[in-house]
Formats: sequence, structure tokens, C-alpha cells
Amino acid sequence: MLVRNLGAFVRHIGVRLIPGVNSFSLLEGQKFKKALEHPLNKHLIDKGEIVIVQDDDIASLDAKKAIELVNDTFELATLQEFREEEVAKGNRKTVIDAIDKQIESIKNPPEDSIVKTE
Repeated sequence: MLVRNLGAFVRHIGVRLIPGVNSFSLLEGQKFKKALEHPLNKHLIDKGEIVIVQDDDIASLDAKKAIELVNDTFELATLQEFREEEVAKGNRKTVIDAIDKQIESIKNPPEDSIVKTE
């Protein structure tokens, strides 16, 4: 299950939702759906801050939507899953390039975006 947190805050709706795209296992997805029964959580869905991506298979999305999801994904494992799906099913160069670019930007961020802890 893919859930997109369009807000600026980490949310806890049965599971932890970081800003951006979150990938959940079947069990985590069940916890999330159960927590959506609470009116405050449902409100986040209704106002569009939390979006359930209808299709977990990135290769079945059109290229523009797939790239948008990729650019909003910050978990390396999820990006690698996207890449494997795309190579196996879609094999669209633009989507694969976007995934590779996102992976590279996470592994090797620009020097000016690194926070010094000194």
C-alpha cells in the first residue's frame, strides 16, 4: 500500500507517515485503514493532506504521475522497489532516470543541503 503525506508533518495514523510517499506492508496497511475510522484521521484524507495511492504498481501509472511519486519518495528501499517494478514491467527510461536521480540525491546530497552538527 502506498500512502502519500502531502503535509509538512510526520503523522501517526496507525503507522508513522513521513512527509512524502510511504510504502506499507499488508499488516501496516491494515493498521492504517483501522486508524482511519477515527474522525480526525478521516479529516486528513478528506482535506487531501493524506492521499492513498490507488495503485501500488508504479509501472501501471502514467509516466508523469510515476515521476511525481518518485520525486516525493525519500525511502531508498521504496525507490529500489519502484525501480525493480519499472524495469520488469514498464521499462520507461524517463521514470527509471527519475528514480536513479532521486536515489543519487539521497545518497549524495548537495553540499549546501547537509546540516553540520558542530
